[in-house]
Order: sequence, then structure tokens, then C-alpha cells
Amino acid sequence: MGFSKVQIFNIALNILGISAPVENTKSQDSRIILLNNYYELARDFVLKDFDWNFASSLKELSLVSKNTGKFKYSFEYPNNCISAREVFEKDNHTAQKFMIACDENSSKIILTNIKQPVLRYTKRIEKETFFTSEFSIALAHYLASLTSNVLTGNMQKGEIAYQKYITLLKHAKVLNATEGTDITYEQETYLDSRG
Repeated sequence: MGFSKVQIFNIALNILGISAPVENTKSQDSRIILLNNYYELARDFVLKDFDWNFASSLKELSLVSKNTGKFKYSFEYPNNCISAREVFEKDNHTAQKFMIACDENSSKIILTNIKQPVLRYTKRIEKETFFTSEFSIALAHYLASLTSNVLTGNMQKGEIAYQKYITLLKHAKVLNATEGTDITYEQETYLDSRG
């Protein structure tokens, strides 16, 4: 099920005890202005805070230059990358050492000793319809924690929302881990082994 930005805003408001819903994200309502001011920051923070399956992406990196320091090569850092998670050889999925740095133009780069690296990273997902339910509820709690003082005048509500965010993140990690598998099954099936 996809979520909308309006739903996430309304969940954040409900978490803070504000029952009057917002109907869109573009009006000049002071609540919407405040939530919009924090929204992208909160979304990117929650994406970076955990290695979400739905936001995981792979990219073959483009060489920027060869180096003479600790790492042999510099590669472009993808524009839509929220967090670099792993670097590995194109034909070998064993994670290798890498480092994030800035070049002389203050552009982010990825340093590694791999000649043809593939980056596994958390991609910036901007369309709410792609968010999972556990991500959306965690985002709503984090957004509530950031905006609570202005919206309610009560910092304690924000602290409670943040603690709930931490709890939801732990639960999301369990749910996330149940998708996919590293298990390799034998050729023999269960029925074959019964005979």
C-alpha cells in the first residue's frame, strides 16, 4: 500500500495529539508550512538511519581519477545516494574497503582499490507511494519529534515521539530482514528426502 505526504503529515499531527487533519500539503496553514520545512530533512534522515530494502540500489561507478594515496581510484558519488552501504567488484559480491571523501572541487567521491566497483547504496526515494508502511510510520514519528515544540509547545511530546521512532526502527529492522534470503537450498527437495 502506498502512502501520501498528506497521510504522513496527519499521522505526525495525530502522534502529537492534534486531531484536526490537513487536507493538502500546499496551503498556507502554519502547520503545513512547518511540516514542509522539516519534511525532506526528516525523510532523508530516516532513509539514512537504516538500510531499508525498498530504497536499496546498485550502481556501477564512474572513474574520476587514479590516486597515489591509500586508495588507488576515485569514483563519482551518485547524486541520489543518501548513504553508501557497500562497494564490491562487479563479478565478486564480497564487500571491499572504501571511503567517502571530497575532491578539490568539493564534490563527494568514493575512494577504493577496486578497478570496476559496484556501489550498493540507499537511494533518495521522493515518491511516497514507494514507501513501506513501516518506513512511513517511522518517518511520521521522526517528523513529529522535530516539530513538536512549535506545534504543541510541549518538548516532552517530541521526546516521546522520538523514543517511539527508535522502537519502530528496531521493529522495521526485523521486518526488513525477513525479506529475501541468503539460504542456498540443496537440489534434493523435502519430498525426495522422505523416500
